[in-house]
Amino acid sequence: MTPPVITIDGPAGSGKTTLGRRLATTLGLPLVDTGLFYRGVMVAAARAGIDPDDREALIDCARRTTVIIDTDPSHDDADSAASVNGIDAGPALRDPANAPLLASISSISEVRAALLDAQRSLASGGAIAVGRDCGTVVFPEAQLKLYLDASEPVRAQRRASQLRGSGASADTALMHGEVGARDRIDASRSAAPMRPAHDAHVLDTGTLGIDQVVRTALELWAAVAADSPAEKPPRS
Repeated sequence: MTPPVITIDGPAGSGKTTLGRRLATTLGLPLVDTGLFYRGVMVAAARAGIDPDDREALIDCARRTTVIIDTDPSHDDADSAASVNGIDAGPALRDPANAPLLASISSISEVRAALLDAQRSLASGGAIAVGRDCGTVVFPEAQLKLYLDASEPVRAQRRASQLRGSGASADTALMHGEVGARDRIDASRSAAPMRPAHDAHVLDTGTLGIDQVVRTALELWAAVAADSPAEKPPRS
């Protein structure tokens, strides 16, 4: 049987990680947040003092950086979610001050290519994969693809709350600008632009509560599993 992979894509604050953690816990699968790899490279670049406009240095940094992420869905401490070259990333992983650096890193095709193998290796036994291009690029053969979205104000408020929960300062108005800018960059970049896969199920988390989103996702997965040839008994 092919290991089950469910992808959850969408913009910041759409609820990807919350849904991913709930599904991973329920289904007994690791949670692979592909965005943490880019944030890990961001931390390494920030430590090295690399300028966001230095494309070649960022590519070299991505190729030299080892990012280890926590895939246990029961762990929800954002500050211990990843280590970068053997050192815990800590609050720097979510530091809004590094947003320009993260945007540059995420837009470079060579950086994205350098991280693919590490991302895919974590799902060799099945996974819930969360990110912006999981269904379109990282796991195009995933059995179920979800794309979450919500209005920009709703997502900005969620993002601010998330940062405050991790001990960082966050102004909702500033988050609104950051979220909008990140959306435009991610959707318009030439390398793996953020968009729903052609076979993704799009869910509006601004109108659906998390319990309803989880229930819908589990119903969709049950339908996929029931329709899989590997799940059906052989005919006599």
